Amino acid sequence: MKFEKDTLYVWVGGSCDYGHKERAGGGAYIAETFATDSKDGVGGKIVDTYTTSDFNTKEFQMIYRAMDHVLEKFGTSECRASSENRASSENRAGTFEKIVFLSNVQYIQNYPKPENVEIGILPYHKFPRQKEVHDMASQAMRDLRSSGEGVNT
Repeated sequence: MKFEKDTLYVWVGGSCDYGHKERAGGGAYIAETFATDSKDGVGGKIVDTYTTSDFNTKEFQMIYRAMDHVLEKFGTSECRASSENRASSENRAGTFEKIVFLSNVQYIQNYPKPENVEIGILPYHKFPRQKEVHDMASQAMRDLRSSGEGVNT
């Protein structure tokens, strides 16, 4: 995969402990940009990270919540218009002409995305960021279970 400059690449991941009655779930993202084009994803600059967790949910819902957060924070006006929970313009850190969500899970392709948003499905083992974001989501889920409350950071 080619990583282009001036594009926001967002690694998304989730985790869920389906074995528990109240089922805790976690979602996370790592957003990064590249100063120059990259073939292997090396050399990116992390611009934001995010974790979320909740009870009585599923992994894909937590990933979608993380994706919504990206569009609220970084999306262009077309992106923000499609996001259910809009953030005020003064709370956004910036906008990008193109946002690419990256994951190893196929179901993110069902996310209702605006025109300038793309989805990339990549093999888990080839990109260390995928393991890193999954670990963040799992930790958010564990933290939720420890505290007993939903967490957004």
